[in-house]
Amino acid sequence: MKKVIKWLFNVFICNFLYRVKYNNIEKLDGLGNCLICPNHSSKFDAIFIFCKVNNLHIMAKAELFKKKLNAKVLNAFNVFPIRRGENDTRSIFHAIKIFKNSNKSKLLIYIEGEKVKRNEQRGVEKIGPVFIAAQASVPIVPVYVTKNPRLFSKVEINFGDPIYIDKNKIKDKTYLKNSSKQLLDTIYNLNTKK
Repeated sequence: MKKVIKWLFNVFICNFLYRVKYNNIEKLDGLGNCLICPNHSSKFDAIFIFCKVNNLHIMAKAELFKKKLNAKVLNAFNVFPIRRGENDTRSIFHAIKIFKNSNKSKLLIYIEGEKVKRNEQRGVEKIGPVFIAAQASVPIVPVYVTKNPRLFSKVEINFGDPIYIDKNKIKDKTYLKNSSKQLLDTIYNLNTKK
């Protein structure tokens, strides 16, 4: 069933509603477990990546899980909630646990935490992804997705080189904050249309 849904999304969303092009997706080859951190400006950002990446888990805002049917469907596709603006340790530990139970899992987390408004250049970096990567000893793959794409337009998904976070500095808040800012800078520097 998942393969059928993925195929339908690929045909309808990635090839009909938008014309999605994936650049340097081979950066994921041979990585095994890793975080995927894209910028976020469209409700389809995660779907674009879901259509090309196997064993993908996605952290999404808790509001999407309020209705039981929505929650059931999302859980079936390895999407789990995070309560934004709170210290949601349960979701953080769930994210880390994903990597303990597998050696081929990918976890998509938006470093900006929420969708960037159309009139904003970029969001504010959160330290959660860097903390999770350090704690789980997995690399982060930065990804830039065309901002605010219009229907039937071309969308580019640009994958960058994996970034490794020093686990020995996991308690250093300044290091985590600086690493998060550098990660967000790296993501936006992958924009070839600047």
